Amino acid sequence: MKRSLFFILIVCFLSSCNFEDVFDPFGIFGGNNGEGDPIREIGGNPSPGSQTIYASASLDDMCVDDTICGPPYEVIADTYRDVGNQEELTSDVCDFDYDANAISTFVLNSVDAEVNGLELLLSKEDLFFIAWTSVRFKINPYFLMGVLSAESSGNCAAVSSSNGEGCFQITNTFGQAQLNDSYPNRVSGWFWTDRDSDYYEDDLFVDQESYFGEIPSSDQFRLTLDPSQHDIDGTDVSSVVNFPHGVIASGLYFYWQQYLLFNTYNFVEDNAVDLFQSDDGKALWQAAAYNGGAYGAANALEVYGSDFLDHMHDETQTYAPRVVDYCKEYQGGEATYSASYTEDDVEWLIDLLSYTYPDDSDIDWDAVKQDVHDVFFEDGTEALTFVDDVKALIYVISTHVPELAPEWPDSGSI
Repeated sequence: MKRSLFFILIVCFLSSCNFEDVFDPFGIFGGNNGEGDPIREIGGNPSPGSQTIYASASLDDMCVDDTICGPPYEVIADTYRDVGNQEELTSDVCDFDYDANAISTFVLNSVDAEVNGLELLLSKEDLFFIAWTSVRFKINPYFLMGVLSAESSGNCAAVSSSNGEGCFQITNTFGQAQLNDSYPNRVSGWFWTDRDSDYYEDDLFVDQESYFGEIPSSDQFRLTLDPSQHDIDGTDVSSVVNFPHGVIASGLYFYWQQYLLFNTYNFVEDNAVDLFQSDDGKALWQAAAYNGGAYGAANALEVYGSDFLDHMHDETQTYAPRVVDYCKEYQGGEATYSASYTEDDVEWLIDLLSYTYPDDSDIDWDAVKQDVHDVFFEDGTEALTFVDDVKALIYVISTHVPELAPEWPDSGSI
């Protein structure tokens, strides 16, 4: 299907047909949201391969076989989700939910100055995996950046006294156990250590200036020397110290948390709906559940409703608003993250992604690379851009085989 649409696109370019009328009936390429409302004029120039995807596919349907990829339980009700303000992300409200279909571009604001004392730097690899997690789990990317900032200030070398590791501080205690329980097939190949409040050594990490393009003003180490290994230079390394593993693990947690609330705590639906439809409500609950435990956050919501946070641990009461504050500050940033990816870069991203799947997954990663080549680079395109092409790239990878579709939590864990 993709190749036939690509052929139609080439014919259209060589003829007199109007691309905008034929392939862009909803105005997703021209800097508007499909209803004529202007959005920020950034990007709007997807590659031919991406244009084909955006014209023919729904980014909400990243699955090649619904009978295999459908959820084993009831999907979350619309009352638990709110993506109506997708186009209007501002510094006023931090929404948790994210609608990947709202526009084709993936605009990610950055801030020229410090936010809460942190100047967050993100590499092209970081950006891709934030987008991957955001699009597939329908999570506001700025919320993920808020979690990253609150957890580690962007330093993947961090290890906490609670055994949390990496940029997203996934613990080798509850975190490991919950991932193994909720996504047993997905994380079966991940490595774990028993480090306790001891930062990883600096020399295990890549050169910061070459990775970020500049030297961070604060420690923001990234470990991509060999993400497939448990042992690097004689040091045991948890998989989640790698940024791709960490942000994906974070997304898996958040996805599981809301299904736990919707399915197991369905008797608190009225409280949940009231909270989630209020400004910052769902973002606060998800952040509180990430820090203080999903069961504790659900119980607090049951008993105290919208005042749930006042009855959680002091650390959580501080943590959740801090995540939301970061989220708002990043949303209001006037600068923008940007990156371009050659085919070699994309193949490296696919390699990094492959390390987050078990070796016995039967996914032919070389075939994934070939699929990406056929869709995006066969026509001579030299590079894809983060803003314009990352959503299409995620779609093509996700629909290669059913095993690459977005993950559902194991029914026994919710």
